[in-house]
Amino acid sequence: MKIFLKLIVYFMVLILSALFIYWGNFYINNQASNEGILFQREEELDTLVFAKIISIDKTITDQFDPSSKEILFTAQIIRDDQHSDQIIQGKQILNNAIKNTTAISIGDKVVLLAYGDEFLFQYYYRFEQVILIGLLLMSCILIMGGIKGINTIISLTFTCLSIFFVFIPSIKVGYNIYCSTVLICLYIIVMTLIIIYGISKKSISAALGCITGVIFSWIITVFTNEWMKLTGYLNEDMYRLSHLFGIDVDVKAILFSMITIGALGAIMDVSISITSSLCEIKENNRNISNSMLIKSGIRIGRDIMGTMANTLILAYIGSSLVVVLLYAGSNYPILSLLNKEEIIFEFLHSLIGSLSLMITIPFTSCIASFMLVEKNHRSKKYYRTPR
Repeated sequence: MKIFLKLIVYFMVLILSALFIYWGNFYINNQASNEGILFQREEELDTLVFAKIISIDKTITDQFDPSSKEILFTAQIIRDDQHSDQIIQGKQILNNAIKNTTAISIGDKVVLLAYGDEFLFQYYYRFEQVILIGLLLMSCILIMGGIKGINTIISLTFTCLSIFFVFIPSIKVGYNIYCSTVLICLYIIVMTLIIIYGISKKSISAALGCITGVIFSWIITVFTNEWMKLTGYLNEDMYRLSHLFGIDVDVKAILFSMITIGALGAIMDVSISITSSLCEIKENNRNISNSMLIKSGIRIGRDIMGTMANTLILAYIGSSLVVVLLYAGSNYPILSLLNKEEIIFEFLHSLIGSLSLMITIPFTSCIASFMLVEKNHRSKKYYRTPR
């Protein structure tokens, strides 16, 4: 009966998750249509052509600039129902001083920009390689995880769909970004833990610990935004948002979302790791006390904390390395560099994520311990050892 109930809950969560994404996207797009909200579209998107290189026809070197050359090629249009298999002539311009692309070769799939009858190389078509790497990742998850591997892929799929089909459209339409962030984080936490672990003491404990860490992340992010007088305008992309969406985008709320969602994965990882470990300890020692279980959880959390804090900080440093190098190459004074808002934001990203882990560890340990010990007390009531 328990297995049957678990299956019912499992499929209900799958259905509700799919409905949340479908109806959320439908409602947001319908509201945007009713209010006449139109999103700007880059004109060049209508002239992009996907093609496969058939032959290299000629290479022309510029007489006045030997470092510059043109490669003339023949290509076949792909992924276009109206012009599929059509043969076209294209051109790639290379300059040794601008090392942002490499020379094409036969068999390459490329994206071209149409200028009348002329097709100019823009960039390589790489999505198929990304799909192959993704399939490799999924295969490894399935081999290592079995049934849980399948559930991991399903939860990951729902997470990505909810971000791209509900959360991002809600920002484009002009919904409150803080509320949208809170809603999407709660959805991801509940959906992921139920799909992977089902409704159990373990998943509930992990969810409560995770929510505690995320709430702390929300509080400290809002506090630091006001305390440090952040504007949210880190770079030119932030200035483009309002122009692109046609609405007044709260860029400080965007920073809130970036920090919160960025910390969510690490918080979930820590909370379920601690809860799973405590469940195993409890299974192997049913007489362990509440206080001992809490101490075990905190000790486990300390071991996780060291590597996870490094993971967060190194990930954020790696993502901002180009910016740091640009300023370093400009001989920026170190004190001025460390006070630039875009650098400060990366520090905050790392520090708030790590602080959230510090809060998640003791809270998850306490919640899981109390729930597990309560279960043990009930079992002792019915199974007393004979004297």
